[in-house]
Amino acid sequence: MDKLVRKIEVPLARRAIERAGLYIAQKKDLDRLAEIAADAYRDYPLHNWFTKGKYDPKASRLIMQISLKTMTEDAVIYADSEEMRGFAVWLPLGFTGSKTLPFLLNGGLRLILHSGPGIIGRLLTYETYAMNLKKEFTDHTDWYLYNLSIKKDAQGKGIASKLMRPMLAFCDDERMTAYLETNKESNVGLYQHYGFELKRRELIPKTPVMHYAMVREPRSDEAPQEQTAEK
Repeated sequence: MDKLVRKIEVPLARRAIERAGLYIAQKKDLDRLAEIAADAYRDYPLHNWFTKGKYDPKASRLIMQISLKTMTEDAVIYADSEEMRGFAVWLPLGFTGSKTLPFLLNGGLRLILHSGPGIIGRLLTYETYAMNLKKEFTDHTDWYLYNLSIKKDAQGKGIASKLMRPMLAFCDDERMTAYLETNKESNVGLYQHYGFELKRRELIPKTPVMHYAMVREPRSDEAPQEQTAEK
């Protein structure tokens, strides 16, 4: 990732999040965030495919722990509060996917021992496909919503909107495109309320998993509505 982007855009985004009264996650929080995400991904089509069609909470937790630890320096990771009922992860322009060595060093070997070596191939297959689509629609000049997860008992209370509004306002101020993908059709309409447009709906090659690629162009005349979605 471009060092200038990390030096300028990421601190700007973090300041915007802090001004909105949200909590910037620390390294000590990452395991707890991974637990929230793993629970939110229960019966999520993509994670089920990663683990051969059956939800595996330990594998989902490990995937999220590794991803969060790998992205700590580059990502904007924040929660609704220190209580952490929900959190979001955004990656700045120039992100083209996780690097294999950091992934392995941050726990990838434990994931292989738990799930078998095939899971790495499935993760790489998905990420290559997803990043190719992102390049097609934004040429990687976007803020990428990598994750949005809300605790089950906190859903429907406006937390997703609390997390989304400040970052989308920042994208508008910076005239930056926002990008995301989801693998649940029920999330598409919710993200559309935040101004995202569905650009592609198709099965991930050689999988039974549907993929929805969504883009939001910067704007100044629309405020996101109260919605809840788990990416």
